[in-house]
Amino acid sequence: MQIHIARKGAQLGVFTSEEVRDGLASGRFTGTDLAWREGMAEWKALGEWPEFAGAVPVSPSLAAAPAVASEIPWERGKSAGSFFATVKQAIFVPSVLSTGRLGFGDWLLFCYVALAFAAPFNLAGVFLAGQQNEALASMIRSFGLPQFNEFADQMARTPPTPLGLMVFQTVIGLAFAPILYAGGGLAHWVGQRIFQIRVPAERTVAATLLATSALLLLAAPFQLLAFDLSAQLIVGMLTFIPFGVVYFRAFGAASGVNPWAQFGISCFVWFVLCACCCLLPAGVFGLLVSR
Repeated sequence: MQIHIARKGAQLGVFTSEEVRDGLASGRFTGTDLAWREGMAEWKALGEWPEFAGAVPVSPSLAAAPAVASEIPWERGKSAGSFFATVKQAIFVPSVLSTGRLGFGDWLLFCYVALAFAAPFNLAGVFLAGQQNEALASMIRSFGLPQFNEFADQMARTPPTPLGLMVFQTVIGLAFAPILYAGGGLAHWVGQRIFQIRVPAERTVAATLLATSALLLLAAPFQLLAFDLSAQLIVGMLTFIPFGVVYFRAFGAASGVNPWAQFGISCFVWFVLCACCCLLPAGVFGLLVSR
């Protein structure tokens, strides 16, 4: 079974038991290096693994060493300070996330806290946006495609949504968002299994919630641009790649998988979901309409 090895918050790679045993004998690994494999609740020093007891040099300091604790502030204590310290780690020092226990409950709560801090920006965006139907209709007409003009005219004639209803929809969306994010993490776990990457479902979902929460905090201030649709589009295009880098670095470190591998799996999973949930129904609808 594959074993993940980390040292001082940095991932060293994934190895077999034989490779770890040889590495301990040669000095490549030490008894204080952290290790984890599927089925474990948290990372443990190699010196504490019974199967490697004969390969690790025994010393008084190692024998007396306490269990290695998580270096993620949120897992050490729940407070506003630990929340923002964890967000800072996820953005700037994601390698530290590899030491976490990554239990689902901790990170579901973390995501709700992130949404609570982001909520004022989201609600402000609702007030600033007003009714964007006419702006969207004008943008569609600017494409100069006659086949879309009728759709643009219908959009412009759509009656405005009451502000109270818009606020209610936003609040409900925020309340259920972490559950949807967790569902996305579960879908990603299925993708990992397809590609023979064995990370526990709980850790994958927790890593998804962690990385998504950091992204929510980064993106929240841009809700204040809701009054200008063009500005939103421009900022969205400029931040798409940097935000993606932040997300996959944090997600990869927390899950113990290379960020590029996680990016590829995400592309595969979302392609399959879009094909099943969007393209297939659209194709069936098109066939029914054509008859």
